[in-house]
Amino acid sequence: MRTHLHRFYPIAALALLAGATIWLERISAPTESRTPIAERGKADFSADNTRLVSYSPQGRQRYELLADHIVHYPHTDITELTQPRLRHNAADSVLYLTANSGEAYRNGDEVLLRGDVRGRRSTPGQADSTFRSESLTVWPDDHRAETKDPVVLTRGTTVIHAQGMRADNLFGTLHLPGRVNATMPRSGRNPP
Repeated sequence: MRTHLHRFYPIAALALLAGATIWLERISAPTESRTPIAERGKADFSADNTRLVSYSPQGRQRYELLADHIVHYPHTDITELTQPRLRHNAADSVLYLTANSGEAYRNGDEVLLRGDVRGRRSTPGQADSTFRSESLTVWPDDHRAETKDPVVLTRGTTVIHAQGMRADNLFGTLHLPGRVNATMPRSGRNPP
C-alpha cells in the first residue's frame, strides 16, 4: 500500500496551528506567579508612609501611589507595598484603588494589588462606579487593568458579578470573561 504524503499536509497544518496557538497563549498571558521573595535578593531601601507621584510630560499629575510601608529589591526591581492606595487622574474622572498589599514592577509601570482590592471611579455628573476583587494588575500609564479573580462591579443600582475582568480605558472597553450575572433594576422610563 502506497502512502501519499499530500494527505498528511492538513493534519500537519492543524498540528502546527494548535502548537502556535498554545505558544501564543503562554507568551501573551499575564504571569500569575511572581518572583519568590527568596530570589529577590537583599533590599536596598525601605520606607514608611510613602508617596510616589507620576507626572505627564506636560507636568500634570497622572497618578499618586501611597503606601504604609515599601521595600525595594534592586536585583529584580520589585517594590513591595503594604496598604497601597492608588489615585489615577484621567481627563474626565478620578480612579481610586486600595488593597491590603501590592507589588510594583519596573518603576511602577505595572502594579499588582492583592487582598480586598477595592476601586471607585468618580466622574462629575454621574453615579460612582465601584469594583471589588481579591487581586488586580494595573498598568497606570497604559490605562489598563486586569484580574482573573471574581469581581463585583456596581454603578448606581446596577450590580454585575463576573469571573474576571480586563479594562482598557484608552479604548473604553471592559471585557468580562466567563459567566456574568447582572442585576439592572428598571427605571421609571422603561416600563415592562
